[in-house]
Formats: sequence, C-alpha cells, structure tokens
Amino acid sequence: MDVSSSNAEESDTAVEQESDTAVEQESVSLSPADIGEQLGDAVWEVVTDACGTETGGSSFAIAPNIFITNEHVIEADMTPTLISRNGEILEGVVIGKNWGLDVAVVQVSQPVDLWLEWADPDELREGEQVVSLGYPAPYYQFSVSAGSIISFLQDGSSRIGVVSDEASDYGSSGGPLISETGLVVGVVTQETEPGGAQLLGESFTYSRLGSFIERAISDGIAETENCDGYAYGTNIIGDYLWDLCSDGIFWACDRLYDLELYLPVGGEYTNFGATCGDQVGFFDVYCVDTFETSIPISYGEDPNLDALYDECSQGNGDACDLLYLASWGSEDDEYFQFAATCANTEEFDSVWCGPYVGRMSLE
Repeated sequence: MDVSSSNAEESDTAVEQESDTAVEQESVSLSPADIGEQLGDAVWEVVTDACGTETGGSSFAIAPNIFITNEHVIEADMTPTLISRNGEILEGVVIGKNWGLDVAVVQVSQPVDLWLEWADPDELREGEQVVSLGYPAPYYQFSVSAGSIISFLQDGSSRIGVVSDEASDYGSSGGPLISETGLVVGVVTQETEPGGAQLLGESFTYSRLGSFIERAISDGIAETENCDGYAYGTNIIGDYLWDLCSDGIFWACDRLYDLELYLPVGGEYTNFGATCGDQVGFFDVYCVDTFETSIPISYGEDPNLDALYDECSQGNGDACDLLYLASWGSEDDEYFQFAATCANTEEFDSVWCGPYVGRMSLE
C-alpha cells in the first residue's frame, strides 16, 4: 500500500509551512498547567490491536497529519487508532518505524489543528523545568507531569537524549517531554532505575530521531503488518522462555517480560511474562518476588541454564546468546558472565555470539 500521494504531499507542504502555521512559541516560561492547557490538544492516546494483543500509549503531532510515538507502542499494528483528550478519533497509518531508535511515524488522513515544534537540544540546561504530556497507566487519562532535566545522553558532542525526573509511567511512552517555552525536548521512551526507588525517564531528542523521521515523511510508504516477534511461535527465544514460564519457572517469566529491551519482541510474549504466565494481573513486581522463588546465578542451580551453559562452552554461539538473555545479568551471575564473553572467547558484552540474535538486533 502506497500512501505517498495526496497525504504525503500534504505532509511535505505542511512541514515546509510549519514556521507559518505551527503553534507559535514565545520566549516566556509556561507553567505545567499552561503547557497542559495550551498544548494538550496536540497529544493523543494511541490504541493498538494486532497479533492477538491490545496495547497503547501516547503520541503527539508535529505537522497537521503527522504524529510521533514509540515503536514499542505501536508494535505490530500498522493502522493504530489515535484518540484526542476530547474524544475525537483518527485512524492512522504507520509510514516509518525503527526498533533501534524506538520511534514510529504515523500519518493520519484528516489534519489536526494543533501540532508541536522541536527544541534545540544545545539550548537546554540541566535543572531546566520540563513537562511530560500523555496517557499513563492505570487510568489512561490525559495527564500533565512536571519535573526537571537531570542530565543529557551524549553521542560525541550531540545531545541525543534527556534524563529527567517527572513521574512518567507505562502509557506515557511516545508522548512529548516539553520545555518551559513549549517546545518538544524529546520523545518519552523509557525509564531507568540506577539504584534507587526513584525512576528517571529517558526522552530522545531530535538530534537522535530527526533524520529518520524526516526520511519517513519524505518516503510516505506504509509499513506492512508482521506478527514475527509478537505472537507465540514466531521467535525461538521468546518461545523458549514462554514454555519455561508456562511450567512455573518464574525467572523465565521475568526474562520474557524484559526481552523487548534487547530484541524486537513484544505483544503476546511481553504480556505472558508480565502476568507470570497468566497467573496474576498485569506486571507490578517481578514474578520471582511475587511467588518468592530464587534466581539461579551459579552453574548447578538450574538444569535449563546448565544445558545452555554446556552448549555455549562447546562453541554454540546461539546457545550463548540465549543464555545471556535468559540469565539475570548481575555481576555475580555466573551464567551471565559466561554468556557475555561467548564462553570466555570475546571481550565482555561486546558482540552477539551467534547469528540468530545478531540478525534480529539489526532489524
């Protein structure tokens, strides 16, 4: 399906005329309430339904018919539904998605009245106030969350991301992190927990995402729906962890839940892990904590991991990678340390050992 004709041309024109028609931002500080009130109509909930899984998150308009969200929000649904805070519904078409960047570009057939502009990352400062807008769990209602910039993620001299302390949660993913002047600092993407209870959000900037976004808009070609990695039976590693989880091995449920952090895997796999194999409600704490089971970290503590360890030691690179993804990953985890060095043949955590995961990680 090629949607590059009328809508893509309209998008190109809209982007070119953005300086004339986009939301005019003044060089004054806006309060979180002002940002929510004035810019909230540019932020829409995303609802997806594909490959047996219903999920969603947040998105925001950057042109009359172009929205940005996370790749992990839309997953396999190439025609997501967008819902405004006033209940307006638009059907979208994904014209670009990138798992590595965790970004997706969605085109809608009817233009919206309000869209946002990007901030220059070089003009941002540590300590500057920021606000995330989105539809976080558990209520999935439009929300305004204020915080400040803690630090920047760098790639050389380029500021590719922002670490901030606003209270973003599941469902906020894909929404905008907005500066005091009403510009998009970045796309709310993930949370990190560096050692304390406080979760810090990571939002990636135009410096990291801009080239891909502009290319997707220029090409304007719809992505094809594909359930690989989102439905049981389509990913060997996901199936392996699923089967163990189904048998009540709860460390496998937790590793299945976290698998999307490393590979383009989600949907049914993530949901099955998040519910400890359909035994509890959606993810709250790790399954090993919920069921008070132990985490195997040393050879001899788990026969499944022992078998992978043995295959890895015999030069099976795919077994090493599966052991890496199945193990807990702590410094004292013997399974993890062995897998991360491809059975002590490579530098720690420097390469994938086998071809299967290596191909997937490049998708």
